[in-house]
Amino acid sequence: MKAVKALATLAIPIADEELNRLELRLRREVLRDDPFLDEIATHLIDAGGKRLRPRLSLAAASLSGAPLTEETLLGAVSVELVHLASLYHDDVMDEAERRRNVISVNAKWGNLLAIVAGDFLLARSAEIAASLGTEVARLLASTLARLCQGQITEVKDAYRIDRSEADYLTAIADKTAALMATACRIGGITAGLDSERIDLLTTYGESLGMVFQIRDDVFDVIANDRELGKLPAQDLAEGVYTLPVLRALEDPVSGAELRGLLGGPLSDAEIVHARLLIGRSHGIIAATDVAREFAQQACKAAAALGPLPIAESLSGYALGLIDELERSTEALAS
Repeated sequence: MKAVKALATLAIPIADEELNRLELRLRREVLRDDPFLDEIATHLIDAGGKRLRPRLSLAAASLSGAPLTEETLLGAVSVELVHLASLYHDDVMDEAERRRNVISVNAKWGNLLAIVAGDFLLARSAEIAASLGTEVARLLASTLARLCQGQITEVKDAYRIDRSEADYLTAIADKTAALMATACRIGGITAGLDSERIDLLTTYGESLGMVFQIRDDVFDVIANDRELGKLPAQDLAEGVYTLPVLRALEDPVSGAELRGLLGGPLSDAEIVHARLLIGRSHGIIAATDVAREFAQQACKAAAALGPLPIAESLSGYALGLIDELERSTEALAS
């Protein structure tokens, strides 16, 4: 299987000064003058990342035309802490050994400390959100409930070859799109935007989250560990059948063989074979088509914000994810 292009860099322009403030504040908000806890809590912060969710918060707030406020900065930090906490917990569930090309927290310190450290990050996020008022606190709490619901649904449906596409879309809306929608919404709230623009930003974030997760699910099948920053095909190994897999199961050529292979734990050789079958099917292209529909929804919401550079950048990022996915699909077919 050919390697795909590395994941694209973020095309949402945020001033370097604001990004530097974000990084410093993100780290500062989890430090507790306890060297051991501080090391665990900052492990993935120090590993870097695109900071997509806080970038969305800052981009949404920039529609006000005013300088970055302390409230917006804290809102962006609270969203990123929820995301980081979810990674700590996900790696325990996945028994992952690497994350962002560094050793995972659970592999380095054990599952118990990884879980408790993730809980600590969630607690800090909740504390920050509470300082921003009841609307933000309530929003973050309801988002966390959606994240948990999506994860529970995914675990419940493990190894189900009859998992419906509707169930899949509902699960990723909860576990991924919800937090991106909240990131955009918090940016709008803290910047004092009107309700119409806040709702448009929320729609954009929700649609973008769907694109982002479908893209990740495709890459989980076709990418390698260097490109992903973690082991590929983890979903297949855990019996989580994502959109490219569900569509591949319907393929007239590869579907029957794939159906006979899935439904239970796979050996390493069976995982390799399953990835080949999915890659040869129409599953990858079909999943990309669905992602494109959500990208168009995101672009429609961004365009309604007005002819502004940041709105155009938001549209460009959604379309850029699709372009990247299509290039990767073409590389796979060649």
